[in-house]
Amino acid sequence: MPDTDRIFLDALERYERPLIRFAQTYTRELEDARDVVQDVFLKLSQNIHLIDTERLAPWLFTTCRNRALDLYRKNRRLVAMDTETLELETDTVSDPSENMEAAETTAALHKMISELPAKQRQAVWLKFITNLSYQEISQVMETSIGNVGYLIHHGVAAMRIKWKAAEAVR
Repeated sequence: MPDTDRIFLDALERYERPLIRFAQTYTRELEDARDVVQDVFLKLSQNIHLIDTERLAPWLFTTCRNRALDLYRKNRRLVAMDTETLELETDTVSDPSENMEAAETTAALHKMISELPAKQRQAVWLKFITNLSYQEISQVMETSIGNVGYLIHHGVAAMRIKWKAAEAVR
């Protein structure tokens, strides 16, 4: 199998789900997010020989963001992350009460992320949901690494305050 085929298949396996979730923060609709990601991988297949594999993740997420924004502008919708349609990660815990608690915790965290200001939300999402490095996030968001750290720090701090407030109510 040629190297470009292997790179493409590896990228598809590693990044398809994170890209769909990321696109959905812009599109709201799962099907629209899937269409965006399909366009991203089509563009990758056409340009794979031109892309530096060291910068593949930033390229994918930047292309995804740009395509999702194009779709958003075309449809003129309000952008908000719809946590109801996000798929929860499969949980290996077998106890139903623990599964429910883990699902509730995940849903609460997704809701807190969705309530952050747009740039903080994007930085936190890219760091903790898609596991990109600060360098990759800075490339995707077209900002400095220092600003990425600032956005993540303040986003996490805001979430920590909301979490403590919610715990105090329980």
